[in-house]
Amino acid sequence: MKKSIITFIQLNILILSVLFTLFSCKNKPSKEIVQSPEKQLDFSKGFQLLESNCFACHSPKTTLENRIAPPMAAIKEYYITEGVTQEQFTQNLLNFIENPNEENSKIPSAIERFGVMPKMNFSPKQVKQIADYIYNSKLEEPDWYENHFHHEKYIHLENLKNEDISYKDLGLKYAMNTKSVLGKNLIVAIKNKGTEEAVAFCNTRAFNIVDSAGVALNTKIKRVSDFPRNAANNANSTELSYILNGKKTIENGGKMKPLVQEINEKMVGYYPILTNNMCMQCHGTPNTQVLPATLTKIKQLYPTDKATGYGENELRGIWVIEMDKK
Repeated sequence: MKKSIITFIQLNILILSVLFTLFSCKNKPSKEIVQSPEKQLDFSKGFQLLESNCFACHSPKTTLENRIAPPMAAIKEYYITEGVTQEQFTQNLLNFIENPNEENSKIPSAIERFGVMPKMNFSPKQVKQIADYIYNSKLEEPDWYENHFHHEKYIHLENLKNEDISYKDLGLKYAMNTKSVLGKNLIVAIKNKGTEEAVAFCNTRAFNIVDSAGVALNTKIKRVSDFPRNAANNANSTELSYILNGKKTIENGGKMKPLVQEINEKMVGYYPILTNNMCMQCHGTPNTQVLPATLTKIKQLYPTDKATGYGENELRGIWVIEMDKK
């Protein structure tokens, strides 16, 4: 009997030891990768760029029938296959963003369904920041948007809070944020009602969207051109000078750069708006790229229209962002 009791006690000690070992291994903190403050800031900027420019179209929340672009998790799945390094992924993403076309895409089914996305004015450094965030974040989790996203937003806003951001970068952020919202609405209008109704959308709602974005961001935002569709978007002499200089730069094979200058105690930023394939439906060659029905709608809504005859990657106009001095 005594021997049985000892055996029973020994058995329990053995079980407890195994459980303790398993519990300790399971809860042993994983080795964390310590990132430099500069690396953490780049990571946060990648998240911010995605939030401001990409999630409007690549949102995981949009229903399948209302989707206008694949969710970001799908992009990650197709671009980051087994064996693809972060450097390779970054280069592939850079190739597509700099020249969005079917050849540079890794998701031909998305091109077939949604068409080619508009060209975005990201710098190579910004694409690297975006790629860094996508590559190292768990976007594929089903509950990522509802739970993880809001947690991430808080963390990265904290990291960016004390950053001394330049007026040029701040203005660019405002311009791209507005472009993202405006572009999403325009794509939805084209998809659901056709190009003619997209022209009507621009006539009635584009101004309101841009104005609302300016109010939300506590700044003044407008789009202007040397050949406007709407006379209200006509460039003034200062804006016209920037546009003409930019066209010369592009004609000579250069890349147009943003400009910020102080005017009437405000910091005013100018950012180029370049045409892409989607623009040709309303701004391309009349009666070929711009179909007759669309052209009729344009003439009906914009009797003084000057905004046709463009080719791809031409300067259509500029964003003008007026900011308070810090």
